[in-house]
Amino acid sequence: MDLITFAIVVASMEFVVGLALLLSPERALDRVLEVLDNQALLSVIMFGFLILSVSAVVRDREFEWGLRGVITWIALLTITKALLYIWFPKRMDPLQRRFLRRDKPLWTRCIGVFMLLFCTFLSWSAYAMLQL
Repeated sequence: MDLITFAIVVASMEFVVGLALLLSPERALDRVLEVLDNQALLSVIMFGFLILSVSAVVRDREFEWGLRGVITWIALLTITKALLYIWFPKRMDPLQRRFLRRDKPLWTRCIGVFMLLFCTFLSWSAYAMLQL
């Protein structure tokens, strides 16, 4: 898998979750918390992101300054995050729950906005890399 595909897949996930958090924060938050409570499902999801990220970094193999470098760093951060969730799920849970709170729907909407902004950046990055 290349960096363009990585950017498109992650952008799609960010779009789906971010839009749900923005439009219906309570229901979307319930679903996110449901996934966080299911350790087996969370491990499978994180393992998928690990495979996606590792394959993007290994295929690209060359770090360069510029847009490809930024996407490579995002893939490396995704590898780190996925490994932390797989190896230390109990330690990562409180970090997630600090930001995902039912009593703060406005905060949940803000997270959705940031996810949509990140989706826009990744989508633009994939388009720009296709033009190179």
